[in-house]
Amino acid sequence: MRYMVLSDIHGGSNELEQALSFFQSRHCDALVLLGDLLNYGPRNLMPDDYAPPKVSEILNRYRHQIMAVRGNCDSEVDQAIFSFPCRASYNYIVMKNNGILRKIFITHGHLFDWDTPQQADRIGLRAGDIVLSGHTHVSGIFTAQSGVINVNPGSTTIPKGGTPRGFAILDEEELTLHRLEGEVLGVLRIFEGTQG
Repeated sequence: MRYMVLSDIHGGSNELEQALSFFQSRHCDALVLLGDLLNYGPRNLMPDDYAPPKVSEILNRYRHQIMAVRGNCDSEVDQAIFSFPCRASYNYIVMKNNGILRKIFITHGHLFDWDTPQQADRIGLRAGDIVLSGHTHVSGIFTAQSGVINVNPGSTTIPKGGTPRGFAILDEEELTLHRLEGEVLGVLRIFEGTQG
């Protein structure tokens, strides 16, 4: 199973189309959306290609392949133009390899803490588990004090912290961060817990 992970689209249609060109070329099976899909939000400039109806139309084509969570800029009314649910604040993907179980917690990033072992335990995570989150628009692979590994694909539309526009690809062995043009920026080997 191969997942493409997108976050913080914020209504940017051109960037979404560019990212989704890799969905086909990388033979992805599912699309994981980490929230902030349509609205650009009060602290962001409106993208040049801001087109929420077009973004919803594009995403609706993938409705049978989408797993989505709600971001802080997503509203109830957004659900009216989507053909897939996007109201949940979190979800999980569970993977197993050679007897090792890895939980991947999917969330936007504004509601849950996983920094300390106690915080991670409250959401059912332990050292070595992975959190896929957006919200900050800063792409990277970060290890919390709890030992939980946080992977942020960044934003397709409004990157921050000097990071490029990007996405992530998750398969049974690794999670890779990519620049929107496709270049690999970082690799996390899921069952080894190592970065490359």
